[in-house]
Amino acid sequence: MNRFDEASKTWDKKQSSMESSDTCVKDLLSKIDLKEDANILDYGCGTGFISFALNNQTNNVIGMDYSDGMVEIFNKKALELDCENIKAIKHNMNEEELPKNNFDLVISSMTMHHIKDTKMFLRKCKDAIKTDGIICINDLYEEDGTFHAKHKNDGVEHFGYEKNTLLKLIEEVGLKLISYKLIYTHYRNEKEYPLFNLIVKK
Repeated sequence: MNRFDEASKTWDKKQSSMESSDTCVKDLLSKIDLKEDANILDYGCGTGFISFALNNQTNNVIGMDYSDGMVEIFNKKALELDCENIKAIKHNMNEEELPKNNFDLVISSMTMHHIKDTKMFLRKCKDAIKTDGIICINDLYEEDGTFHAKHKNDGVEHFGYEKNTLLKLIEEVGLKLISYKLIYTHYRNEKEYPLFNLIVKK
């Protein structure tokens, strides 16, 4: 069991995570026109903050997460809310591929810093979107390693991302920038931890 399986039991009580997810979605929808029947991948979906915020009853949203606990709670919520167009499955980005040319939107919130090979992650997301597809990544701006101090950085591969370094990676992978914006700030350990929203396209 990874720590997120245990964390999933109380994940929906994390007010700051709900707020940052809502801010991410609002910023995204202010920048792009997402069609009503969009095929959406929420990668690192957790219990579904992003997925359920994007649900409009006519799109198709699939969540993927490495945590069995998160996937279980996500699907339980979808069943309780009668959302037949939303489901979650377990997925390991390090070992598994994503469907190719399948999604109108791939969105990932607070997940990329848990994946060691950022370039691989971006490339797989790029391959997963259609020709006119969009990728939205919400994550930590570069920090000093204290954001996850409570968990002794268990499962953390990156202490956030410096803007220019990340934009260079985007260019190398062959993605085009739509928007980069600091949209939310987490407060913990008596410090501020800004979150960025990065929106790119093929």
